[in-house]
Amino acid sequence: MDTLEKIFGGAHRVKLMRLFLFNPVLYFETADVAERSKIDISKTRAELNFLAKAELIKRSTRGNKVVWYLNDKFTYLHEFQRLLLDTSLKNSKPILKKLSKIGKLKFVVFSGIFKELTEGRIDILVVAEGAKKSTADAVMASIEADIGKEIRFAVLDSEDFKYRLGVGDRLIRDVLDYPHEIVLDKLGVLQ
Repeated sequence: MDTLEKIFGGAHRVKLMRLFLFNPVLYFETADVAERSKIDISKTRAELNFLAKAELIKRSTRGNKVVWYLNDKFTYLHEFQRLLLDTSLKNSKPILKKLSKIGKLKFVVFSGIFKELTEGRIDILVVAEGAKKSTADAVMASIEADIGKEIRFAVLDSEDFKYRLGVGDRLIRDVLDYPHEIVLDKLGVLQ
């Protein structure tokens, strides 16, 4: 259990807080919250009720459905956003560990939301050998559940990446020409 989970009462609560803080204008049904955060529905309900009592989120009805949304009048909103969002995006080690399940990692770059860019084409570029789309999708879903935000990503093999890098492919340029962080470089791209 990391420090934030201890302070805020567990991993489930931190996941839900990040979901609402990362998506401040969205409304979520309970089942959608559970699915996005990969938390059992009963635990999700309990945490939603706790966060509503703490006034971080609000509950409303739309038609015959209950929806939850971020309380934009919450006293510590900006402080929580800064703390929880920065910590979820600044610590690359847990994310890199999850990415290693995709295949033999050769090169990993964080951009987009990891560099506070909302307009970037992708957030994570992974170059890995032996990667499978289904595995990559599952790993990214797990990362999204932890972070609370949809991740735009690309997974390439070394040969495809080197070719694209050599011809100035737009996707690669969009990552490397704008703010980014190279988290792993076994290909010597930095040299």
